[in-house]
Amino acid sequence: MTEDAQLSITELNDSLQHTAVESFAKFYQKLFDANNLELMSNYDVVNFMTDINDHLNLGRYMTTSERLTDSVNFSYQDYLSLIDRLDQKYFESGNPALSWDEWYASHFAQLSKS
Repeated sequence: MTEDAQLSITELNDSLQHTAVESFAKFYQKLFDANNLELMSNYDVVNFMTDINDHLNLGRYMTTSERLTDSVNFSYQDYLSLIDRLDQKYFESGNPALSWDEWYASHFAQLSKS
């Protein structure tokens, strides 16, 4: 993780938080669709994931874009709380220290070593 990135998502302003949530939700939806969320369940986030997942299941008939927008609108606070509990820091610009794909690969590698 880059040393300059020290902020949690809750320390970002509202606009940057929304952008960060949208970016994460896109990543999350890919994992959800691939049934590959096990890594995140190692954190204390199950209640947030359950709410997000329930709503994603309801939107199965939507296009990917519609489903993403709907999920962010409906589950925004759950996404925000979920991200806050994951090991991800942000720059003042609102960019994450690691892309979510890099975050996933790094945490997956840590688990495989343990």
